[in-house]
Amino acid sequence: MNWREYYREHSMTASEALKLLRSGSRIFLGSACGEPQYLARSLAEAAGTLSDVEVIQAISLSQDQYAQTKYADAFRPKKLFVAAGARQAVAEGRAEFMPLYLSDVPRLISEGGISLDAALIQVSPPDEHGCVSLGVSVDVVVDAVEQARVVIAQVNPRMPRTLGEGFLRVEQLDAIVEYDEPLLSFQMPEPNETALEVARQVAKLIPNGATIHLGLGQLPQAALRFLKDRRNLGVHSDLLTEGFVDLAEAGVITGANKTLHPYRMVASFCLGTERLFKFTHNNPQVTLLPVRYTNDPEVIARNRRMITVHEAVEVDLTGQVCADVVGARVYAGLGGMVDFMRGAARSHGGLSVVALTSTGPDGQSRIRPAFNAGAGVLVTRAGVRTVVTEYGAAYLHGLSISERAVALIDIAHPNHRDWLLSQAKEMGIIRSDSMLAPLFTGVYPEEYETTITLRDGTEVFMRPVKPIDERMVQEFFYSMSDREVYYRFLHSIKAFPRKDMQRMVNVDYHREMSVLALVGEFGKQEVAGLGRYVLDGAEYPEVDFAVLEKFQGKGLGRVIMEFISKMAKDRGFKGIHAVVMSDNQASLHIITHLGYAVTGLMGQGVIEAKVHFDRPVEEPTVELKYEGYEHLSGSGRKKEEPLTRI
Repeated sequence: MNWREYYREHSMTASEALKLLRSGSRIFLGSACGEPQYLARSLAEAAGTLSDVEVIQAISLSQDQYAQTKYADAFRPKKLFVAAGARQAVAEGRAEFMPLYLSDVPRLISEGGISLDAALIQVSPPDEHGCVSLGVSVDVVVDAVEQARVVIAQVNPRMPRTLGEGFLRVEQLDAIVEYDEPLLSFQMPEPNETALEVARQVAKLIPNGATIHLGLGQLPQAALRFLKDRRNLGVHSDLLTEGFVDLAEAGVITGANKTLHPYRMVASFCLGTERLFKFTHNNPQVTLLPVRYTNDPEVIARNRRMITVHEAVEVDLTGQVCADVVGARVYAGLGGMVDFMRGAARSHGGLSVVALTSTGPDGQSRIRPAFNAGAGVLVTRAGVRTVVTEYGAAYLHGLSISERAVALIDIAHPNHRDWLLSQAKEMGIIRSDSMLAPLFTGVYPEEYETTITLRDGTEVFMRPVKPIDERMVQEFFYSMSDREVYYRFLHSIKAFPRKDMQRMVNVDYHREMSVLALVGEFGKQEVAGLGRYVLDGAEYPEVDFAVLEKFQGKGLGRVIMEFISKMAKDRGFKGIHAVVMSDNQASLHIITHLGYAVTGLMGQGVIEAKVHFDRPVEEPTVELKYEGYEHLSGSGRKKEEPLTRI
């Protein structure tokens, strides 16, 4: 019998097909945008002939009729992920939630942990070879089809034909029900301004050439909007949305740098509208594969520079993440969050990101001393790498509990930071006697973050200092040579106590400012140089800067001084004041070449120089006085004057 004859013989009505089901069994229902809606409605209509049937579904977008209370004797719905369509049913007890990592579901099915009597799925019409496509939902359907006693397929001409491993032979279908209807569509709610700011902060962590996965959540999906200036991104994901289509059509997603499946967008199911469905139809750029492959952490890790982003409900001060429960109500599920976080952690240059707004709709902090009642830990402390709010990113991997608390408080809402700090001390997370300087004294000026390229091509990320930088700054000073220390502090120093470092990193960003020049990838950065100004009762704030020896001679010192000078000028100061050893020619050259007139006092081998912002100059102009001498300038300077040698 050829496939066409088989197709004709096994075509029937929905009511005829559902007679193949039996009471007390367990059936799988296709999910997300691939849900066979007509079969689901017909299932409710067949309730009078069935009892005690479990209906397993991965993602439910619609409020299915069979989950209504009046069908409770016939059906027992179970959801692997509680999307919008199932939240009310789960909350009211009309459906149950099964907490499973998405990558574990195929094996649970294949090994009989979830034994299936039937699978109700939706497919495309057969092609000339007698193959139908699972279209927009490959996910765990392939595993369900392999294990089910009976496979009932709704053949819908609107289902796209997607490439990959979502093809079935017509002969694998026990009942064929033809029915034309629009696919279920999905649209993410429009994010508000705070959510967009979180998304922008997330996007800053995604470099050119990265392979990305952005989970099902408003914040990760909004981050796609801020990637339009990137180049050669790749996609390895469990889901595709229309945000990916935008980037593909803009030429941002090419997959050219992917180490696994280059030039192809790899996913397992689609959540979107007709635009997304048309994009995936017969598109060789898109490969839909089973979840057992896409969500395997070992497979994910084979993608170099794998970046994965997920949304959280709460994060506690130690870094534990709750992402599936709001209050005591199940809001989502485990999904692929842990799968991709584990995979990205093993990826060369990979990064996992957890995003959340700093406060909830009620104004309460989402970074908390401890979780609210009913919340559960979806990701443990050790599994978290980076947490992002609208106030920035905190890299937690490798930090102690107290360091994590400081980093998280730093990105919490400013209105809650004092409370969080007091709670952390009360709980013993942060020792009261270990914090020798006040924390979080100012609002971090993110507008000064910038990336510059040095003369040798080295990329340096410039930004104001943060409280969490204490140890990094301490390491910077300990790595300086004795000569560098002497030039900066005007005397020898052998130790850099924690209390001094805390004062340097806990600044108000106005009267005190410290900036760092960082090299390396996020989370693995080192301080190449540091600049600082402090206003201590004088009219002009005093500035100093230092650059590690291995980064000297590349123009970094000048960049730091220009950076700190701009910040001082922006804050209304008339100039800056520096105390420099007279034989420190490199620093003197930088100070006198900032584009402003310089005046100074020379004495005992030290020059106290003032840079005047209200006196811009095209050529270096220096007016120098000596202790015990009259004012000297021009031809009246002595030959030994240090500034004449600059």
